[in-house]
Amino acid sequence: MPSADEPLYLLAIIRPKQEFADAALAQLRTLIAATKREPGNEYMELVFSEHDRDTWVVFEKFRSRSDWDEHMRTEHVRAGNAAMADLLREPTELQFYSPLPEAHT
Repeated sequence: MPSADEPLYLLAIIRPKQEFADAALAQLRTLIAATKREPGNEYMELVFSEHDRDTWVVFEKFRSRSDWDEHMRTEHVRAGNAAMADLLREPTELQFYSPLPEAHT
């Protein structure tokens, strides 16, 4: 189990409904802009695959797991998640990553 004070890396895989892609993109841009202003956020970028333009990925890095936990309690995340619910083909998939221990790097 990773330490609560080490960096937390996250991939959020987002699959918008094609007919709501523009609305989903606008909502994500608003959420990302607000998140980038959070003190615990170190990196956040929305990208898509050249092979699957209908699946988007947000690469994120937070200073710690506790910073990400705080991020999830913010009003902009709660409101953004509620607004996105009907715009997606399926719920956002979250994949968490931690740095490898020093012995493995």
